[in-house]
Amino acid sequence: MPKQQYQLEDRHFRDQNGNDAVWRNTIEPNSEAAESHCAATPSVFRRRLPQVLANLVTNLLVLELCTPVAFSTVLIAALLNAKQDLSVTNDQASLLGSIAFICQPIGSLISGIIVEFLGRKWSMLIVNIPFLVGWLLYCFSNSITTLYVANIILGIGIGFMEAPIMTYTAETCQPEIRDTLISISGVVAQISSFLVYLTSNVTDWRTQAGLNAALPIIAFLYITQMPETPMWLLSHGRHDEAERALCWLRGWVTPDLVREEFNQLVKYNKEANKIRQRTRITHGNDTDTVHTTSTVCANEHHENNAFEDDESVQHGTLSSQTLSCNPTLHVSQHSDEDMPHSCLNKWMELLEPPTLRPLFLVISYFFLLQLGGISSIKPFMIHVFQELGLADAASWITVGSAVVGILGSGCTVFTVHWLGKRFLSIIAMLGCAVACLLLGTYSYVVLQPGGASQYATKWLPLVLIIILYFFNSIMAEIPWILLGEVFPFRTRGIASGLSSAICYVFMFTASISYLHLEQNLKLYGAFWLFCFINSIGVAFLYWKMPETDGKSLAEIEEYFTSGIRTCHFSIL
Repeated sequence: MPKQQYQLEDRHFRDQNGNDAVWRNTIEPNSEAAESHCAATPSVFRRRLPQVLANLVTNLLVLELCTPVAFSTVLIAALLNAKQDLSVTNDQASLLGSIAFICQPIGSLISGIIVEFLGRKWSMLIVNIPFLVGWLLYCFSNSITTLYVANIILGIGIGFMEAPIMTYTAETCQPEIRDTLISISGVVAQISSFLVYLTSNVTDWRTQAGLNAALPIIAFLYITQMPETPMWLLSHGRHDEAERALCWLRGWVTPDLVREEFNQLVKYNKEANKIRQRTRITHGNDTDTVHTTSTVCANEHHENNAFEDDESVQHGTLSSQTLSCNPTLHVSQHSDEDMPHSCLNKWMELLEPPTLRPLFLVISYFFLLQLGGISSIKPFMIHVFQELGLADAASWITVGSAVVGILGSGCTVFTVHWLGKRFLSIIAMLGCAVACLLLGTYSYVVLQPGGASQYATKWLPLVLIIILYFFNSIMAEIPWILLGEVFPFRTRGIASGLSSAICYVFMFTASISYLHLEQNLKLYGAFWLFCFINSIGVAFLYWKMPETDGKSLAEIEEYFTSGIRTCHFSIL
């Protein structure tokens, strides 16, 4: 559709009182041009459809990401003290169930750097390679060493995937649907577990690994058709591509219909560049170079240039007003790619309040989530169900737990915009604490040798496990949503990668220590410990977690930068 031009012409004349007046030539409401303009405005469905299609990319990758985690449960159950094919001991099973988690931080840290320099789209393309290799190794493995290698490769791939997924969703979605689209990934994660557990009951683990190898191929082909995020393109001076990407994401529209939002992105990018930019100051023949942030005199013109789309913005150069503040200075502006220590500078920015404050929040949330129960028992789920007296249907209960996880994640999707992430987090963590308390009490009273075994029943621990899984699946979505929105753009990739890396360290610690934890504290002691961690989490989230629902990325950054309560804290 050709871009419509609407020329507004001012004409001066004198009114009836003899005063000067201005008449602005406007388009008549019934004119053909006005009808064309109205027709060009996309509907809500058309504006949101491309955002959903773009974020189908992240859901395909989440399906890829979560499949190996669930597969480890199936693999350990099949190989633990097996009589044929490969067989693993208890210690080998602990390592097999946790080695991927300790390798994931490597991928996360690499991802945080690559996602900044190659972009979100290329990072999502590259990550499919280790997944394809890992699944093929699983399929054709003939030794425990090969299983370890496959697990390591998949672990690095999982860690690599987190940063591009979260940043891509946050930077392509409008604020009013951002939380919903990110939370859909949680439903997909639970669906992946359901499919793995279901398939394990009808086929062997080698065949299952071969089927999983198709996922990275499908994802790679789909990602090639999606655009890069406008913000990343702007940050690298590719303004025309950024504008085209934004037009695609907002309903395949013409540039005039996204002009206001594009100017806001330009302004946001300009403000972010002020922190990264360096000026080279040369006095006469003095060749000494002094690096300072290029905020000199810029604030004097901040209000007037709020949504300015001039040549200085388009080409990423300083405005003439800034230069005129000190005409003796020779100003040279460098992008991040031209700065020799730009990577180090990005890491140093993690210590600044705009990044450090949300980093503390997200890492604390991950600690509470991963050490609160489910992450510890997930690789040994069938073993735990057997200990609770559910041995007869342990493998099918894993399928049921995945269904419960889907319901919990779906609950997050449909309620996060209404109830908010803070309220959902507190309620979900409280539910996990109560479920763990009751499971520990049941194990102590009924399952202990010499306990009240006459009160043993199958339905009570099953119901408590369902409650624990339901609330955990709600809570598990929130920190990943935060990961994509609370960090400033300039450090979003690295901070997301670092947060993911630390999350996987917590997951590794939780999974590798569970069997030893159960051996020393017994089953009831392990669940009581999980109850204590969740209880601490309720208090932490109540006092420290803000509500970011409906806030733009710039508003969220302003909150963590200034400390002003621009985000709503009410729990109700």
